[in-house]
Amino acid sequence: MTTLSANTPIEPITTPVGRRTVELRDPTRDGRLVTVDLWYPALAGPQPLTWYEPIPGVRFQSVSAQDDADPAPGARPLILMSHGRTGMRFAYSLLCEALAGRGAVVAAPDHAGDVMTDWLGGTFADDRTNEINRVGDSHFVLDTLLGSPTAPPLAAIVGTIDATRIASIGHSYGAYTALAAAAGVRGVPPDARLGAVVGLQPYTRSMSDAALARVTTPTLLILSEHDGTAPIATDGDRPWKLIGARPVWRLDLLAAAHHASSDMGLYLELAARLPDLPPLVQAYVAVMTAEMVGEKFRPWREGLSVQLRAIWAFLDVVLPIDPDRGEAEAAALAATPRVSLQRR
Repeated sequence: MTTLSANTPIEPITTPVGRRTVELRDPTRDGRLVTVDLWYPALAGPQPLTWYEPIPGVRFQSVSAQDDADPAPGARPLILMSHGRTGMRFAYSLLCEALAGRGAVVAAPDHAGDVMTDWLGGTFADDRTNEINRVGDSHFVLDTLLGSPTAPPLAAIVGTIDATRIASIGHSYGAYTALAAAAGVRGVPPDARLGAVVGLQPYTRSMSDAALARVTTPTLLILSEHDGTAPIATDGDRPWKLIGARPVWRLDLLAAAHHASSDMGLYLELAARLPDLPPLVQAYVAVMTAEMVGEKFRPWREGLSVQLRAIWAFLDVVLPIDPDRGEAEAAALAATPRVSLQRR
């Protein structure tokens, strides 16, 4: 096993963060297994830092999240985080740790049938099945976290969740998850428990105009200028026009790519320290490097920091957590170079 370090958090750590992994089974869907990572404000303690294994045999250590730490008391907003196609529940660890450090409980499930191991092993599901399962996973995780679990690993964290402040965030195909859960699709009603939706580099082509128009939950769209997977022209402009919620924010992140919100930038840094990567992984690293590194791109940590600020400002305003602080941050973002913020 090769163990590396994530080196630097997105912002200075002021609150201890814990990470805990739980396995849940949904009895209403033939016992479907949903593995969930939870990040949360934690009590300071002697627990070791947690680690993540993006490819078998290679893992990196967090710089901020303690493994299985005890949760700190308090009433915390809940954020559901949905990964993109071929992603993983911890593929946004830097962002999730930072959100927890700001005071949220973050829950990120693996969407079985659409995780990296499914695509590598040939066990992936078709798009329609994945879309149904993704929305089902969102409802199930929220049902579980707002219920009364008796298992101590989950119950202690659930006891800190403020059920009146819930946001659903998704990257790429994960943005479909968040928007579809808010809109209601394929006979599943809208999830009225959601108080905010955030789409990061959203993939929305599989949502109808009617479904987007049904999104009445306050929504933030973060769009990347150089997104070749979910281009603004095909996946950003249409939801911005059609979503019927108020408010709706749109942040255009200039000089950024599709994976601006994920850990991909970190993976590329770590890959440079591993000379013996398999040829398939080397080829993938080369493709990703070309897609997000170069003169026209901003440093990935800078872009991730801007998105973190935008997400928290939006949640401050709409959940609401601290509207005055959120409005002040929104004004600061609007004045930030290579950032465009529109609001309605």
